[in-house]
Amino acid sequence: MRVMIPFLFFFFIFPKCIDAQLAGAYNVYYFRFNMDPSYYSDGNFSGIPYEGSPWFNTSFIPARITLFDGEVIEGNQFKLNLYNSRLFTEDDKKQLIVLTSAVKRIEFLNEGKKAAVFQAGFPRVDKQKWNSFYQVLAEGNAKLLKYINYTFTNSMMYGQGVSYKLEPQFYFYVFANNKMHPIKKVDDLVLLFPDWINEVKGYINREGLKIRKETDLIKIVSFYNSLAPLNKKEERP
Repeated sequence: MRVMIPFLFFFFIFPKCIDAQLAGAYNVYYFRFNMDPSYYSDGNFSGIPYEGSPWFNTSFIPARITLFDGEVIEGNQFKLNLYNSRLFTEDDKKQLIVLTSAVKRIEFLNEGKKAAVFQAGFPRVDKQKWNSFYQVLAEGNAKLLKYINYTFTNSMMYGQGVSYKLEPQFYFYVFANNKMHPIKKVDDLVLLFPDWINEVKGYINREGLKIRKETDLIKIVSFYNSLAPLNKKEERP
């Protein structure tokens, strides 16, 4: 028995068919049940079908991965499961693989350019952990972040049994001055920019922007980030 357990562990984690570059770049784990990935929750096979999808992207697409140790990985395609903050890839035999190394940043690419960015490692806030992924919607002196929290709900319909649904909830934060700031109302946002509060308020009113709209939030934070470098220029002798 003592001989069998290590052997089986090695077989599932590093099968012979695994790509050499893949094994050397980061730790991986082969799922034993290679079925519909939407059946996986928290890395475990549950076998319960449900409505909704935990995936940011439904197909594997190119991405640039940065680990917490600074290593950068390119040249493979990935899918991100936002329900369990797991990053998946697959081998040449279409076997599903999950990365177990701590991933700090994911840059999904479209023709070599950043199409979407997710990042972890921010200070803890609300119920999120240090390794929770946030979608980075705007970058600069302030970062606009979106956290997507999925919850399972179930309902009973007469004669049809129980149905399950995976529902997303969206939370927005600004990361500035090394702190996470939840955004729930306009004042939460403009007070983060004390040096440019009048300019930001004027921009919001002039453009008729609402913080309830993700596209408007991006415009507001991006506008502030375009102003922030001006402070440094004014401070120069």
